[in-house]
Amino acid sequence: MIPYDFPELFSTIILGTVVSPGKVTLSEHDRKPDWDVQKAKGSTGASTKLTDAMPPGEFKATFELADFVEVAAWDTFQKVIESTFRGPSPVALPIYHPDLARNGFTEVVGASISGVAHDRTGKATVSVKFREYRPPKPKPTQRAGAKSNAGGAGGAGGAGKSKYDPNAVARKEFSELWTEVNKP
Repeated sequence: MIPYDFPELFSTIILGTVVSPGKVTLSEHDRKPDWDVQKAKGSTGASTKLTDAMPPGEFKATFELADFVEVAAWDTFQKVIESTFRGPSPVALPIYHPDLARNGFTEVVGASISGVAHDRTGKATVSVKFREYRPPKPKPTQRAGAKSNAGGAGGAGGAGKSKYDPNAVARKEFSELWTEVNKP
């Protein structure tokens, strides 16, 4: 998509269901993978490990409001932004702008809102920092419990303990039903 062919898509953002007033300019909407760089012990160089596929990002949106009508419309739009962080818990809103979509930004909350800066020509500027919102994902379950001794029961450090089986209850229930079905 080319900005010159669809200027209305590139000059505004859609937050929730509300189109932003004025002309928006985005910045800092880069994607930065979280790399853990560790120096190698006893040798030269370093190793890298990706610690998170893509941590939540932030970006800045600067809104140029050209006249009194756009400045008045800003009050309503600011209330939409504030609705993401006013209240007992954050409420993320969907956001759309072609450049944000290209970098995978889909839901945001407001991080900061500048005051409205007026100039002598009747225009005004407002900057907003948005923070990407992603609810935490549960980590894959890992087997819990201590490992049993290789020598069997009776040894120190894990005697009688077995590996955790997340399907133990289901297996027991199945075994009982199977026994019941196979009774003469």
